[in-house]
Amino acid sequence: MADNNHWQLIPLNEFERPAAPASTVIQRAWSHVRKLFIAEVDDNVNPDEQDFPHYREFALEPAVAAVNAAWQDNDEPPAVRFVVSPPFSGSGAILREWAKQHGYQQLEPPTTEQMKNADTNVWWEHQSCERWLLDEFSSFWLRTTDHMQFMRALLPRLLRGELGSGVVVVDSWTFAFLKRAWPLSLPHCYCFAAATPELFNQTGIHCSEKRLRKLAARARGNLGVALALWAVEQDEERSFPRLPGEADDATAFILYSLLLHHGLRGENLQRVLPMLAPEQLDVQLLRLQQNGVIEPDDDKIWRLTVYAYIEAREFLAARGYWLDEF
Repeated sequence: MADNNHWQLIPLNEFERPAAPASTVIQRAWSHVRKLFIAEVDDNVNPDEQDFPHYREFALEPAVAAVNAAWQDNDEPPAVRFVVSPPFSGSGAILREWAKQHGYQQLEPPTTEQMKNADTNVWWEHQSCERWLLDEFSSFWLRTTDHMQFMRALLPRLLRGELGSGVVVVDSWTFAFLKRAWPLSLPHCYCFAAATPELFNQTGIHCSEKRLRKLAARARGNLGVALALWAVEQDEERSFPRLPGEADDATAFILYSLLLHHGLRGENLQRVLPMLAPEQLDVQLLRLQQNGVIEPDDDKIWRLTVYAYIEAREFLAARGYWLDEF
């Protein structure tokens, strides 16, 4: 890997979140975000001259090169490798590009009926291949009694190599749940190292190292989140979304479920939250959407917005939810 490439794919157990500078450790509340980034005068850069990518638009090739560097010495790769992906980190897009370059086929998620019946054979038959990428494992289960068996049936087959050789991208919130709900530990787990000031410079964010260290700490080392935070702070006409003042237990259920599954359609959200009446769920979704906390994509899948991720995570932490490790 080139010396000027600061992307790193590392074993999961080597991941370390960046620490905030000592002077800002106590400034962790979301209400202090603006002070964290714009209260200082930075003589090194003029914000009007910034040219940095949208959080989904950073160059993939350097990150793909990091994957190649991490796995290049493995002449006999294991049957399956897992890449744990924090929300908005771009790990899925990176691995999709890597898979395309190496001739790996992208697998489709099971249907709701296949999940309910734990029918891994039917799911596999129409896309059987020797090398594959399963890029969003969060779509392979629902947290209901009837829709977790597919995941439990699939994982042993993957680990035994019955389905050939592949790479599984697992959202970090799904991974945290698996560690508690599945009796075995997943082997060969990787993740991208936390973003550093050098990586920020490589992706187009240029300012003093102190501010970059603050940005890295606030974003918990997540490059996509950092790019989103930085973009808002450079636009005087934009502000961060806030959780509604009426946020309650039902709000927490919804946010946690969306993070746990990396987004859900309305009908599946109702399946995993049967304790909420349909009209109550609709009101909650509309209120969160109006506040910019969640949004539906083109496939009508509700997802948390990148700009609200940190506040939502802190909201769930304050209520004692089981969080991811990133």
